[in-house]
Amino acid sequence: MTTAQTVLIDEEFTVMASSSLPLSVIDDSPNNPNCSSINMAQDTDEYAPVSIPSSLQRISSSEFYYLELYKAVLNGNWESASKLLADDPKSFSAPIGTDDSPMLHIAVELGEARMGFVEKLVEFMPSEALALRDSDGATALFNAARAGNIKAVKLLVKNNRSLPNICNHGYLVPLHTALRYGPKELTLYLLSVTRDNEHPYPFSNSPGSELLRRALMVGFHDVALYLVKRYPHLATCNFGDAEDSDDDKAPLTVLAKRPWAFRSGSRFNLWQLLIYHC
Repeated sequence: MTTAQTVLIDEEFTVMASSSLPLSVIDDSPNNPNCSSINMAQDTDEYAPVSIPSSLQRISSSEFYYLELYKAVLNGNWESASKLLADDPKSFSAPIGTDDSPMLHIAVELGEARMGFVEKLVEFMPSEALALRDSDGATALFNAARAGNIKAVKLLVKNNRSLPNICNHGYLVPLHTALRYGPKELTLYLLSVTRDNEHPYPFSNSPGSELLRRALMVGFHDVALYLVKRYPHLATCNFGDAEDSDDDKAPLTVLAKRPWAFRSGSRFNLWQLLIYHC
């Protein structure tokens, strides 16, 4: 290379180094229209970016922690759950269920097989924390009633007497849930511990008529009779606002349409008639 050529090349590099070019000009990314060079990182496995599955990208460290807590609840593994709670004692209030329910809501709905876990969790939690709610405004007592878990129901009420009168967003109390899903023993228990002189006054107006309607629908006629005797205003209510009602229905109308609810309205054979009238 001649001396003149060397000087010319040096001058070209000097001009490039000293000129204030926009960054887009010297950008070597694949999307830069001014770049005609090949990005070598794209052609080598060593520098190729690793794609992370979207499912893993969405799981943060806290979510992974709550996933482990959720698994411990499902498995009834108190040893694992207690270690996690030791790391974060307030995590019992974390919304780890599908309906943003805390761990106690999930545990009581798993039935009596998980009562050992439930008992230890209730002992660990402050009594006021037993009133934690899910996205529907329901406490764990609703879940226990829906599952027919009478042991859990009694344990929760024993540790927090206000639970039977804490309503959900629909102004229904756990007794409403028991009348729809639970066994009669559970219904009678919640009926005995639900107070009528405290908010949300579950035996008055719409909540009261809904209790009566559910008692009639499931055939708990003794419960319905108790409600009418104790709260006479319910005898003249109507169920027109109920979800499964298409018109106004008084309690007697409902009973009239259910003749099988009474032995005298059913058809018997000869032997059954003799036994019935004896």
